[in-house]
Amino acid sequence: MDKNRSLKGARIALIEDDRLLRSSLEIFLRVRGAFVEAFECAEDAILAVSLGGFDAVISDFLLEGENGVYILLRARQASKTVGTILITAYGISTISEDARQAGVDILIFKPFSTIDLENALHQAIGKGMTGSRSVPEAG
Repeated sequence: MDKNRSLKGARIALIEDDRLLRSSLEIFLRVRGAFVEAFECAEDAILAVSLGGFDAVISDFLLEGENGVYILLRARQASKTVGTILITAYGISTISEDARQAGVDILIFKPFSTIDLENALHQAIGKGMTGSRSVPEAG
């Protein structure tokens, strides 16, 4: 394993209502060295991310209750340096502007690979030092 590519010690919140995907991503992130708190619904995740303490928060867009943009907005309000990643199956024009306004760092479209997610995490966690953003412009 490339030490520069590990997620060793990173605290990551994962919010995904699809049990199989949530479980798979949680295992992958833990194998890569991250500490993961996984949530299946917005309600459970909102309090946790509002308290801060995460290096990155990954949320699906479509959840029961609040959507992922709202969760990531709450994470951003708790910490200006938290990396935020929104996962969606919807087209870019549907949510891109809302994501940008909420301070979402990276948008990932389903289906995606674990390599895509890991690269996004490295970029999002690293942005705390650079202040860069990767949410694409709405087309």
